[in-house]
Amino acid sequence: MKRLGFWLVLLVPGLLHAQQALETSAQQKFISGGTIRLHLEAGGYTITPGDSENIVVTCRAHTEEQLKRVKVEIRPTASSADVYVSETPHNNFQATIEVPRHSNLWARLSAGELEVEGVEGDKNIELRAGRIQIDIPHPELYGHRDASVTTGSIESSAFDVSKGGLFRSFEQQGPGKYRLHAHVMTGEIDLRGSD
Repeated sequence: MKRLGFWLVLLVPGLLHAQQALETSAQQKFISGGTIRLHLEAGGYTITPGDSENIVVTCRAHTEEQLKRVKVEIRPTASSADVYVSETPHNNFQATIEVPRHSNLWARLSAGELEVEGVEGDKNIELRAGRIQIDIPHPELYGHRDASVTTGSIESSAFDVSKGGLFRSFEQQGPGKYRLHAHVMTGEIDLRGSD
């Protein structure tokens, strides 16, 4: 029995190490206030404001082989940038995309989860299957806002909306200058206020 305990002590750290995700990143200088178009294949993505004027894409997967297959391409122009993440693994793929805090976002994701944290600007986000979560600490900054699901639910503490079922949507006009559009064919939209 002591010998079994000895082998477990040796094996468990190795197993824990094997579960840790490997990561790689790519970055490109960009401007604050520009438009960033995200073309994303299946996975879990977090879009977050960075401290610099760069776009930084950090990808995480569980094996080196999976990570090597992932392709990241950032194509900037004077006022916009296209970011492509493709050849993603079918499970456990995660990526964090840092953008300038003031950025207009356009994103299309095939399937998975897309979370937007604290980025100030227009947002036009659609996905076929999965979940969109957008943090909206200041709902008053938005003018036209709309969200829709073909099948699923819309939970919006930011705009006092809660709907579920088939073909659910809402459309509002607020006092702000930014536009918000979110659509999921099958899944969930969560537009979170600061409460």
